[in-house]
Amino acid sequence: NVTVVALVNVVVDNPLSPCGSTLLSFFILSKQQQLNSMSDEQEETQEYDRAYDNMNRWLIFGIAAVGLVALVPILTKVPRTRGKSLVNHVIFLVLAGVLLSPLVPEEFQDIVFSEGGVLIVGTLIPIYESIVAVCTFGESDDEEWLCYWIVNGIFTYSTEFIDTIADHVPFVANHWYEMEFFITLWLLLPWTDGSSWLYDTLFTPLIVPLMDSLMAKVGNGRKIQALILTMVNSSYLGLIWWIFLMLPEEARRFVTVVVGTGYPIVASTVALAHHSSNEETFWLTYWSCFSILFIAMDYLEELVGSIPGFYSLILVATVYLFLPMFQGANVVFRRVLVPLTGQYEAMLLRDTLLLKQEMEASIPNHLVDKVKTKAAQVLTEKEEVKKVQ
Repeated sequence: NVTVVALVNVVVDNPLSPCGSTLLSFFILSKQQQLNSMSDEQEETQEYDRAYDNMNRWLIFGIAAVGLVALVPILTKVPRTRGKSLVNHVIFLVLAGVLLSPLVPEEFQDIVFSEGGVLIVGTLIPIYESIVAVCTFGESDDEEWLCYWIVNGIFTYSTEFIDTIADHVPFVANHWYEMEFFITLWLLLPWTDGSSWLYDTLFTPLIVPLMDSLMAKVGNGRKIQALILTMVNSSYLGLIWWIFLMLPEEARRFVTVVVGTGYPIVASTVALAHHSSNEETFWLTYWSCFSILFIAMDYLEELVGSIPGFYSLILVATVYLFLPMFQGANVVFRRVLVPLTGQYEAMLLRDTLLLKQEMEASIPNHLVDKVKTKAAQVLTEKEEVKKVQ
């Protein structure tokens, strides 16, 4: 220690001497090495922290994804309550409050309460469940999901101007996805079954009579079809398209959404009120197809929405889906959506059961057994079908 102190004194007293210069260089070099070592340790610590944060982020993302996907078996297996249990609604509000509290990691909230989370819960899962409902025999699940699409369609239409509201109300801008997520989840979950509750509470006593009257005036869509055919006439089509193109971009989008949700909501409500199974099935296929078209429009409009023909193409596709003369929704549903979701075999079985039902209704009672036996022989024949005597 004495030697070190002496050397330091030499450097201080005469820093330009050979000894002082050497010692000064040595201390500077040592200090530099010490700083470099600390810098390397800090970089290693930062890399470790980044890796840890990424691992946590992916873990949280995985948990959120599993939670959202877990809705599929829940929606399939758990019977719907039509929103009659007040306790279930209270529990839902409590759980919503917990998920929004600081107890839940912010990364989890950012993933779930986002545009992607709302898309999965409010559109993609219902599309899949609607396809399964159409491809299975029975009407109850068709009615449940058609009820959801009616309420969801009104909710989607009524929130078209939410961006304008958000520009003036910061609270809406900061928390809109949380509100949209929980509203959609409340409509969707079988325990709360908000869509059925709203339909039974508001639609059945108040709205269904008005829509019945409206559909009677338009001849259950025949007058609308005639109107559209008149509009398609070459003498009118150019003028209508020109007027449509002259509208601002937001107005063109608004017209497209109105056409895609307005009449289908009315027709779906009337079909549900009168338990018309064929109409219920058609409109359920329509909502599945239109929702995919709406998603495509939503994501593509930022890139090509300003091109004049974009909304015209979406509008034509929408009309193609719901007009009875085209049955476009049925075509897209059977040729695209059913194979993609692996429901082709289920759809064939459902078609067979429906055919059996129609056959039994049209055959005289004393011939039912005989015709069934011959039909079974035809269906199970592996070689070329022989003429049934």
